[in-house]
Parts: sequence; structure tokens; C-alpha cells
Amino acid sequence: MDAMGSLVLPCLLVLCLAAVLPWVPSDNPHARFIGSMLTIVLLLRYLYWRTTETLPTPSLEPLVLLAWAFYAIELLGSLAGLILLHVLSRTLDRSAEATNHPVEGHPGGPPLIDVLIPTYNEQEEILYRTVVNALAQDYPRFRVWVLDDGRRPWLAQMCERLGAGYRTRGDNSHGKAGNMNATFQHLMTLPEPPDVIAVLDADFIATPPFLRRAAALLHDPKTALVQTPQHFFNPDPIQLNLGEPARVPDEQRFFFDVLLAAKDAHGTAFSCGTSSLVRAECLARIGGFPTESVTEDILLSVKLSGLGYRTAYLNEPLTAGLAPEGLQEYLTQRGRWCLGTMQLVRTPWGPLSRGPTPWLMRLHTLDTVLFWTVTPVLRILCILVPLLYWWTGLVVIQADIAGLVGYLGPYWLCCVIFLGWTSRGTNVPILADAMSLLVTREALRASAVGLFGSRNQKFKVTAKGATRDRQMVQWSLAGPFMLLAGLTLGGILLRVVTGPIDNTPPGIEAMTLFWSLYNIIMLCVAALMCVEAPRYRKEERFIAMEPAWATIAGKPMAVTIENLSLQGCRFSAWNLPRMQVGDRLEMAIADVGTVLAEIRGIAPATYQVLLHPDAPQRAALVRKLFSGRYRQSVSTLGPLEFAGILWRRAFR
Repeated sequence: MDAMGSLVLPCLLVLCLAAVLPWVPSDNPHARFIGSMLTIVLLLRYLYWRTTETLPTPSLEPLVLLAWAFYAIELLGSLAGLILLHVLSRTLDRSAEATNHPVEGHPGGPPLIDVLIPTYNEQEEILYRTVVNALAQDYPRFRVWVLDDGRRPWLAQMCERLGAGYRTRGDNSHGKAGNMNATFQHLMTLPEPPDVIAVLDADFIATPPFLRRAAALLHDPKTALVQTPQHFFNPDPIQLNLGEPARVPDEQRFFFDVLLAAKDAHGTAFSCGTSSLVRAECLARIGGFPTESVTEDILLSVKLSGLGYRTAYLNEPLTAGLAPEGLQEYLTQRGRWCLGTMQLVRTPWGPLSRGPTPWLMRLHTLDTVLFWTVTPVLRILCILVPLLYWWTGLVVIQADIAGLVGYLGPYWLCCVIFLGWTSRGTNVPILADAMSLLVTREALRASAVGLFGSRNQKFKVTAKGATRDRQMVQWSLAGPFMLLAGLTLGGILLRVVTGPIDNTPPGIEAMTLFWSLYNIIMLCVAALMCVEAPRYRKEERFIAMEPAWATIAGKPMAVTIENLSLQGCRFSAWNLPRMQVGDRLEMAIADVGTVLAEIRGIAPATYQVLLHPDAPQRAALVRKLFSGRYRQSVSTLGPLEFAGILWRRAFR
């Protein structure tokens, strides 16, 4: 049977999948298994065809070497795809487990939890809200410690004023992990040492139920660590630069909402640092927080798995943090994650080592390694291969259009459908590919340093708390994307003018044209992400839409607060007395009290005000805004909606 003839059954299966999955919940175990297995079978079918019918006879000719090199990278990328599909075949929601095992029912009652907040150079505004909400936990037994590697007197005074512990050390060896280890060793010598250690990054704010909900999963003695997802209260650079942050999910949603819950179902979830809890006894058994990697979090879970312990994942929005506010900060953070993963490979607990790491944890860790090392190379090759054809006539993949449509087509469609269903709209192919392309250079650099460079790499802190009052283009990033898009378009136009290349396999030009158009769109999206939009406000505004009272000239008036921040708010009202910018008033805000305010802007029926809270009101405002009721995360994005966003952004 020829390729087109063999297309009938796979296409029918893919059409059935497309017709059924939208009506089935994405956590349905049977649908997940069937969808993942069908996608795996179609991938293996494609790889069999690719191996047996598209490769040239081995030789030392440059084109042959290039064809085999591309095939080898494609195989490694397919291995990563197979592991990912295996991971996504299951998922686990532990919310009911947390509800059914309250901490009061644990042997010995609620464990004593010490909350560690490591910090180095964060500003007072950032640390203040983190410490205030850490102290406001709905939990009976806990202590809060701020670990200051910046050794700042004002921070010691703030901690004393708020009631948090304050710790410093003599040097900054081993970065964040070393900072936490120094305090952990001290805590274990106290008359009442902690049972559990909680970790919050300096810019992560916990909601009141954080400790209670997460600690509930420690009812199982085999659970050594509990991780909760990272949500963000400000748009990341990708959301902001695409122009509509209220409609584009942040880049971490697929990982935390989908992937980590799937890994948990296989017993391979891992710590992500902040927003996690770990048993002090288990932490002591492995010698404290790992210092062999700049990302101590994933290695912590891997080490614990070698002792027979598991990491549980509670997929509830219990903390909210500050996303990187600029593209360079975003790339620095991703580079650190990549570097840490590569450093893990060189430890005795790496996926290819002889250490005690369980085989499934090794396999799923290998997926992370391949993501950082192989995906960037494959992404670049997928751009360069069509370019080679348009400009030189070289055909790297010796295949006709019937074979590509018959074997690659069903797999690609099935993969898009299955990932779109499991990700609940957070994984849009072009957007995901453009994001991957954006971090390619940083990932390749960090991979090389982590695998072959010195083991003593310094921990790079992600800068936070920045503002920017104008648009800025990151030309060093956007330039290569624009150049590649221009070369691809130029190559297509060249063939339009000069005509098809002689001896080209049937349909190869049509396939390369489709491939090239996809690349051009992806490169343009990546370039758009490099146009950094301004950030005017230092504090994020949260949509509120709640009633309040404004006292103007001694007369209380009912108003509606439309948005609210730690610095100000916007309210709407009709029939207010005539007011001017600079006028004073009092705002009675629920759960905060009556706050002095000043008019800063006036529009029809709406008023912008600057708040002047006193110290207790400021703390109350922090607790109110970060209680969890004002969540701003976006969870879904449809392909057509994304196309509209790109259209509006491109022509704005």
C-alpha cells in the first residue's frame, strides 16, 4: 500500500480524536491513555518511515552527513516527545486528599513549620508584602525567618517591627541553597526544632491557607516534599510584549497546571523551589539543600527519591509571585534553570549516572535535559533546512509529498489535538515554538557551560521591581529573527522568479513552502516578543469591582472600586461634588479601614486616587490584595483568539 493509501486509517483515528476529546474532561484517565497511545503509535509510524525510506546511503559527502545529522537530532527530539506523551498519559489532582487529611488529624497534631524567605537584593516594597502575608498564615504552629545575604540593617529593623526572625551569615557561598542551609543548621539546634521547612522566594506572597493546605499532604510518611504551583500577579514580558496580557496565559501555566500534575501521577513530580514544604528530618538525611546545582530544587526531589521518598504536587493557587519584568531578566532566569539541569547531569543523581535514582525519575529527568539541549538545536535546524533548499537547492529530507502527508501529517495533527486538549488551551503551537526559539541562544550557552564548564558557577539573581516608561526594542534578540525571516521570504521569492529546481522530488517544493511559511510566522512572533512594552506602575493594579465609601467634604458617598493596588485605586461614581486633581478625601475600603487619599486623575464618572495608608492599613491592604480573591492568571487561549492578538499587535 502506498503512502496516500495508508493515510485513510490514521486520518480516521485523528478525526475521531478531534471529534470526541472536546467533549471529554481533560482529566479523564481513559481518554488520556487512549490519546497519548494513539499519538505515540503515529509518532513511531512516522519514525519507521523516516528511517527506512528517507535517508541516503551513508557516505562522507557533506549533504549526506547533514541529512544524517538532522535525522539524529530529530530522533533525540522524538525521544523527548515520546517521554512527554508518556508523562501526559496520566494526571493527578490531590485537592480532595488535602481536604480529607487536615493537619489537626496528623499524628502529633499540626507539625511546626519554619518558613524561610531567602533574599539578596530585593527592594523593601517587595520584601514587605512577602513577610506580611507569610506572618498572616491560617496555621497554628509556624515561624517566619528572613535570610538576608545582603546584610541590610533596614531589613533587620523591618523584620523586628513586623515580628519575623532575621538571619545573616558571614559569606554568600553556594547562593540561595547555602543561605538556607546556614539557617537550617541553626534551626535544628533550637530547643524546639522545626518538623517542616517551607520555602518562599523573596517576591512570592503566600495566601493564608498555604501552609494548612500544603502540610495536609504530609499525612503520608512517604511524602517528603510538597510543591504548589507558581502563579504571578503581574504579566511576564511575553504577555506584556504581545500587547494583551489579560488574554495570554503566562509561560508557566502549561508546566504548573498540566505537566507537573501529570508527573505527580507517575511519582516523578519535583520541587520548584519556592512555594514548597519539605520534612526537616528528610532534608537533614540528604545533608540539607543541595549545593551541586544552581537550581537546588529539582536536585532536592531527585535526592529524596533515591531514599524512597516522593514529592507530592498540590495544584492549588496558594502563592503568587513577581514574574520577571523585562526580557533580559526573563532570559537570565531561564538560563539559570537550564544551567542547573545540566549541572544535575554531572552529579551522582543524574539520569545517566549509577546513583540510587529510580528509573522512572531518571527517564522523566532525561526529558528535561533533552528539552534544554536538543530542542534548541532542532528548532534552529528546522529554520535552516528550508533556507538551504531555497538558496542552494539542497534537499536534506529525501521524501515526496505523499510520504510527508501520509506519515508526518497524521502524527502532527494528532499531537496538536492531544496537547491542546490536555493543556486546556495553554499550549498554542506557534506561540510555544516562538517562546522556545526566544530562549534558544541562552539555553545553548547555559547547556555548554553546565555540561562542559566549571562546576562552580555563580547563582544569578533575577532582578525584580523595575519600571520602564518607554517602549524598547531588544535588537540583539530581534535582529537574528528578522534576518532569518527575511532570508526565508527572499528564498521563496527567488524560486518564484527563477522557477523550480531541477530534479526536485515531486511535491518537495510545496512541503518546503508550507514549512517556510510556518517558520516566517514563528520568527515574526518571536521578534514581536522582543519589542518591550512600557511598565509605568511600580505596583500592580488588581481588578476589584467592589463597593466602598468616599467621604468628600465631610459627606460619605457610595462608590465602586474598579481596581486597587498598594498605592492607589480607581473608583466610579455618579453625582459626586465637583472635584479637582489634588483634592483630598477619605476612602473606606473593606478589610482595610478609612484611608486618606488624594485625587490624581479625573475622567467621566471615574476617579484615580493615590492612597496614603498608615502602617496598620498598609499591612491590611497587603493581606487583602494577596488573599487569593483577586487572581489575575489567564488559563486558556484559543488559536483564533491568539491569531487576533497577533494581528492587533503587528499593526498597532
